[in-house]
Amino acid sequence: MNDKFILKQGIVFYHQELVKKDVYIEKGCIKEINDTITKEDVEEIDVSNCLVCLGFIDMHVHLREPGYEYKETIETGTLSGLYGGFSHIVAMANTNPCMDTVEVIEDFQARVMKSAHTNVSTFSAITKKLAGKELVAMGEIIKRPIVIGFSDDGKGVQNDQMMESAMKKAYQLNSIIVAHCEDERDLLRGACVNEGGFSKQHDLIGINNASEYNQVARDIDLVRQIGNRYHVCHVSTKESVELIKQAKKENLQVSGEVSPHHLLLSDDEIEKACSSYKMNPPLRSKEDKLALLKGLNEGVLEVIATDHAPHSREEKKQSIDKAPFGIIGLQHAFPLLYTRLVKENIVSLETILNALTINPRKLLHIDGSFDVNQPADICVFDLEKEYQIKEEDIISKSSNMPFLGVNVFGELKLMIINGDIKLRR
Repeated sequence: MNDKFILKQGIVFYHQELVKKDVYIEKGCIKEINDTITKEDVEEIDVSNCLVCLGFIDMHVHLREPGYEYKETIETGTLSGLYGGFSHIVAMANTNPCMDTVEVIEDFQARVMKSAHTNVSTFSAITKKLAGKELVAMGEIIKRPIVIGFSDDGKGVQNDQMMESAMKKAYQLNSIIVAHCEDERDLLRGACVNEGGFSKQHDLIGINNASEYNQVARDIDLVRQIGNRYHVCHVSTKESVELIKQAKKENLQVSGEVSPHHLLLSDDEIEKACSSYKMNPPLRSKEDKLALLKGLNEGVLEVIATDHAPHSREEKKQSIDKAPFGIIGLQHAFPLLYTRLVKENIVSLETILNALTINPRKLLHIDGSFDVNQPADICVFDLEKEYQIKEEDIISKSSNMPFLGVNVFGELKLMIINGDIKLRR
């Protein structure tokens, strides 16, 4: 651990404002934030004109281990997050075996302690084997410190009574239900992209908006009755945004996340039916994308989460109707958002940072803030550095993403986790 150092003259995201400050770190904690700090025999790190902020949290990551290590491992996934500015990652439960028992979760925790490059939490499954038929032992599982809530992500909970039972139990435990909202009937028909112009042009079976928003509406109705904490994964439709907006007006404990790819792309930007554009939920219409951007700007969608979903190159080489759903996102999420949204004056930098740092911590009850006497989880980006996203520079074991060859601004210069400098350029 670097015992003492000063970050000099960075553009610091401090108390939700961007201000030029020095930051003094000692023994893993932020000890002082001021206009100018000078101390004898303390290393000074020049971060002038660089963004300095709390390390990001990604509350939606598929680390694939155990069971699918050919796609990703805890080591490679968290290292990818580290290079993307993420100090904390929350893993999804759809591993093999599924994270639906105390034993599997304790094994996962041991793997994390051995291999992880960032802080890691996990969601437990809601139902055993994600099958939607029997609840996991929620009361026992939530006692494990690494478990931060419950999600069957990868599958929607199809049975209304099962979701009601899960919400009631989560309410008793003061835990959170994180829902993949999807009527699976479209998938059973072989749907692979959004139902719209692209699907018709390429004679592909489409996934309609109702497959998402009908389950969002069902679940919010249950929250009205039960009063539990409830979060919607990877919101993709304008109707879901409106449902979450209404729930917030009613002061329900309802929140939503949006993924970078849904903010940046729509289905009319899919190139040559390439499977790198295939994800679930799919890229929607321009109208839906604009609604997501508006929802983010208005605070309806509080969190940006990548839904990092690695697959092998062989799997993604298949045609779009046969390849698996999902793209990677950890390493380049912030540069893409900064380049395509902030620099184009579509979304403010403060809004992006709130959605990556403060808001996920609040929703998941994770301690930590950028302030004096707080642990030093800090990322530093050179916002003026332009570079091209190249496959050979990707840290993940997989490279399934539609942004290869894209030029972005914002290179990670420094990464500090728990007070220790993990990366320095």
